[in-house]
Amino acid sequence: MTIQLEFNDTQNFTGRARIKQKSELFSLQLIDRQGETVRIHAKFDRVAIEKECKLRDDEPKDFVLDVFVLGDIHRHVLPEYRSEDEFELLDVPDGANLEFRLKVISRSEAASGKILAATGGRVRLHTGSGDEGSGEQNKGIFHPKPSSSIGNRIWQVSWDGQGDFEVFVNSDYFHKFADDPMFAAHVFPEIVRNVSIGILLRYDDVQDIDEDSLLAKWVTFIQQRLNIPLEGAEAAHLKDAEPLERLEFVEQIVVAFTSQKWRNGKTLLEEILK
Repeated sequence: MTIQLEFNDTQNFTGRARIKQKSELFSLQLIDRQGETVRIHAKFDRVAIEKECKLRDDEPKDFVLDVFVLGDIHRHVLPEYRSEDEFELLDVPDGANLEFRLKVISRSEAASGKILAATGGRVRLHTGSGDEGSGEQNKGIFHPKPSSSIGNRIWQVSWDGQGDFEVFVNSDYFHKFADDPMFAAHVFPEIVRNVSIGILLRYDDVQDIDEDSLLAKWVTFIQQRLNIPLEGAEAAHLKDAEPLERLEFVEQIVVAFTSQKWRNGKTLLEEILK
């Protein structure tokens, strides 16, 4: 099984080069998963990536994988003189999906630590079989992940240090109710509330959100599907709004979400009361 690549081909707004979605440039494969230990095989073509991203071949640089596990970030430096690598990740809780981001970081004295190129989004590791690796389940914005590591909580939104997030649902609850309309009615409005709070309280301006992140997709969803502006003249009132005002605005987003007609042309509540 391979990892779905979720980034596009344009220049990133920071000015750094973007590593394109090409398996011949960079690919990851799950070797084995035993308990909380995961073994990964990485293939990468340094020369091709440097050429594609128009990087100077004489500048010393590291190829680094950021590994995202339940909101924590681990750093793995890929070998300099090989095109393949195998490595282990320890203490990965059951049910936790792994995501990766490849970065090329300068080691030159003048620009030490500068990110020269990066994937425009995260590379997600799928551990199932069949259609799971096709990426079809990644359409849309609701991707709750079953987890046995959130205690007695039904759900949890876990934010990473870079402003993005993952949604976890108690694995027993998920496997019992995921196909029941009650699941969506119970969990999704609270996720909408939590993510909306993250958008409005973690950012002064939604323009600061990474355009390739899952959070950016949520901004589009709220504006286009729920018809609630978060930027531009219609959202000017948010610019200097106090936290309490922003929280009140969050409730408007939740009300708009729960008022929408979804599956079978019904609201979430209508679906479970039919």
